[in-house]
Amino acid sequence: MQILSDLKPGDTLGRYEILMPVARGGMAAVWAARLVGSRGFQKIVAIKTMLPEFGNDPAFEAMFLDEARLASRIRHPHAVEIVELGDENGVLYIVMEWVDGDTISTLNKQVKSTGGVPLPILLRIASCICAGLHAAHELRDDDGKLVDLVHRDISPQNVMVSYDGIVKIVDFGVAKATGRLHETRVAGQLKGKIPYLSPEQLTSGKVDRRSDIFSLGVLLYTTLSGYHPFRGRTDAKTMENILRFAPVPLRELVPDVPFDLAVAIERALAKDPADRWNDCASFQRTLDQIAISIGTSVTDGDVGRFVRETLGDIVAERRKKLATAIQHADSRMTSRVEARTASSVRGDRRARQQASAGSTPLPATFAGILPVSLDDGPPKSTTPGPPSSSLAQPVTSA
Repeated sequence: MQILSDLKPGDTLGRYEILMPVARGGMAAVWAARLVGSRGFQKIVAIKTMLPEFGNDPAFEAMFLDEARLASRIRHPHAVEIVELGDENGVLYIVMEWVDGDTISTLNKQVKSTGGVPLPILLRIASCICAGLHAAHELRDDDGKLVDLVHRDISPQNVMVSYDGIVKIVDFGVAKATGRLHETRVAGQLKGKIPYLSPEQLTSGKVDRRSDIFSLGVLLYTTLSGYHPFRGRTDAKTMENILRFAPVPLRELVPDVPFDLAVAIERALAKDPADRWNDCASFQRTLDQIAISIGTSVTDGDVGRFVRETLGDIVAERRKKLATAIQHADSRMTSRVEARTASSVRGDRRARQQASAGSTPLPATFAGILPVSLDDGPPKSTTPGPPSSSLAQPVTSA
């Protein structure tokens, strides 16, 4: 069985050729890959594979399969598209659209020293996140019934912004839904990143769409202020803060934040789900009204321009790495084509030699002996060789 540690550029998973590693998380790794078609067609995709330590764990395998099954049903511009699920020599993989961009986490780190994300840009990003989440929350089964899907891991690491300004929610790996075939149960494991969990997630209470609204509130508070509303010196202290204490009022940290926006985010951060926004659509409408009130119209193109300017060196480096990986892949493909062509030429030459020899009468002493070509060396072995070798703490990592 092939395992993750065996994968390398040039390997294939189904129809896809691995180009380069992109990211590695707690349970899975993401690779850039491509699908090559006829007449020069190619499509770049992202492929997610489970880490080898979870490869033989039925619970994590079930969670991985459910992620593909659930997320593939969400059809929205602000939720990453799942292309297909595959299984190659025991390696499960999810093929996703390639997002040519980076995460909110990376963006926050880059703008920390320059005053943060401009408010009009952030409002546009926040509105798109709400739209994508609402589409996920409204997912229905074949009978038209809500499946009560909850992402459960909304955080700066799981929201991407492309270099064209398109916002994408990613990673539905720990999503909750009534339609899940399996529910992962690992003793002591919290599903999601602790600083972004809702109170009900920490207490194993009922989790619904309002839990994601709480997590989005934490993301927006952190991005606006540069401070996390609940982070303590330890995970235990962070959890206590989430459960027991209100955050420092946003306008005390950033006086220029519009009053209505501070109220909207504080509502999202309410301890009791009943005191939060009922759904992301309501939250989005309020954010859009605030954006109109400040008088600055922002498009996806404006967001993309800001992202490219902010992440200029990162953009250039990522694209250079991908271009180099594609060049290497093209070289490998050319070598394979040349090898097949050379093999075909040798085969044609051998056939002509045999045909020519067969047309000449053989000496009687060789009667009944078929002519053979001695031009080729001994057959090569097909045996593979060895593999190649306190509250409102400053944000240190979003």
